[in-house]
Amino acid sequence: MYKILAKTLFLGKEVIYMPSCHSTNDIALQMLKKPDIREGVVIIAGHQTSGRGQRGNNWKSDPDSNLTLSVILKPNFLQASDQFYLNMVASLAVQRAIQGGVDGQDMKVKWPNDVLLNEKKVAGILIENILQKSSIQWAVLGIGVNVNQKSFGLEKATSMSQVVNKVFDLSILFEKLIESIEYYYLRLRSGKREELREEYLQHLFGFQQFRNYRTEYVFSGKIIDVAETGRLIMETTKGVQSFDFKEVEFLY
Repeated sequence: MYKILAKTLFLGKEVIYMPSCHSTNDIALQMLKKPDIREGVVIIAGHQTSGRGQRGNNWKSDPDSNLTLSVILKPNFLQASDQFYLNMVASLAVQRAIQGGVDGQDMKVKWPNDVLLNEKKVAGILIENILQKSSIQWAVLGIGVNVNQKSFGLEKATSMSQVVNKVFDLSILFEKLIESIEYYYLRLRSGKREELREEYLQHLFGFQQFRNYRTEYVFSGKIIDVAETGRLIMETTKGVQSFDFKEVEFLY
């Protein structure tokens, strides 16, 4: 179903398809223990039964309806403190791959690990890194995209098919996604960090807009930047504040 990709330099030259598995990220992390593992391997599941998301949430997905996959990268050119650039790469790549199929719809990346379609979650990202001293030896990009699933039981979740009332070819979308990941990853590897950051901010949900958020209390804030470390920088009534992952929650 999912073929070796011809248009990429190294991503997707080895594609491992599993009809069903607990978590593609777990399988990828196990594969990294092998001495002959290569950068660019992609593990994709027809049905992921225990996919992991942020904040300890499960990623629920109907069989053969969505894209649930993990990509193995070797970003040893990145310091551990710069690992959020991988979130930027993954977020922008997912948005780019989806956008062509839902042209005209509102798409945004949402800090730190989601992609929104008409302000509802259409994709989630979970990146797990293996560090060696102060640099990243290996990274596993876990990505779930809601493609053809119609029902979620969650008010703030959606799918491409639900929005545009069309059934998508998963293999075509898979190719677009892997090509997009490689495109942004190569830009990062060639040192175009500031360009990536600027593009990320252009597509960031809530950027330069006052919205409601929650920490220990509810407040109104405007995202004005994302630091290289990944901290969210906001203008609030208490002045400029920064937040780490899990320290702030978006209220729609």
